[in-house]
Amino acid sequence: MASTPEMAQTASLNYVMTLGVAAMEGRGFYYPVDTATGPNGRLYVLGRGHDGDTRGIQVCVMDVDSEYYGVFGLVGEADGQFIWPAGIAIDSEGTVYVSDEHLNRISLFDASGIFLSKWGAPGSASGKLDGPNGLAIDAEDRLLVVDHRNHRVQRFTKGGDLISSFGEEGSGPGQLSLPWGVAAARSGDVYVADWGNHRVQRFAADGEFVASYGGPGEGDGLFLRPSSV
Repeated sequence: MASTPEMAQTASLNYVMTLGVAAMEGRGFYYPVDTATGPNGRLYVLGRGHDGDTRGIQVCVMDVDSEYYGVFGLVGEADGQFIWPAGIAIDSEGTVYVSDEHLNRISLFDASGIFLSKWGAPGSASGKLDGPNGLAIDAEDRLLVVDHRNHRVQRFTKGGDLISSFGEEGSGPGQLSLPWGVAAARSGDVYVADWGNHRVQRFAADGEFVASYGGPGEGDGLFLRPSSV
């Protein structure tokens, strides 16, 4: 099902506040790429930095009152470190997941930022990863991983065991082209930012295609490389 003009609704957002500062270290953000809110109410901001200055590679923890709780994560390949961090998600127990699209792995931390474990290996076989980025926790507290260059979404247990997978390369219904962001609804449905196809697709909890929204263009309801949803 494609979206229609009749489905469009107009809404407005009113400015409330600004959080953080432009800084490469500490309580600032430097090329932030994703955020997640933990069950403790704290906001976890994932910074990516850039090739010329990697000091911004970190997770900054704060709340909506601008209270600062510190940072964790550094540039590198050791446990708890990142090269190209891309997505962050937090489950109901407060476990923090961070994807690294260069190292092709998922790192797990507790709510205070202490490293717990990591899993993932490069490849195209089931359960392998090639450029993981967008992360989301589904209605059953399992991790959804957008497997960017494998053009699919994979679902894992907390320990990294593969549960299911959906999507394949293409432009037809249910097919994906370099997908990026992902979100899970309470109903179990999964929404995927289909970056290369300039659309958002909706899937049932079992991975069956449900609907497609948008298309290439600059007009209302159209997209140009959507990367989050």
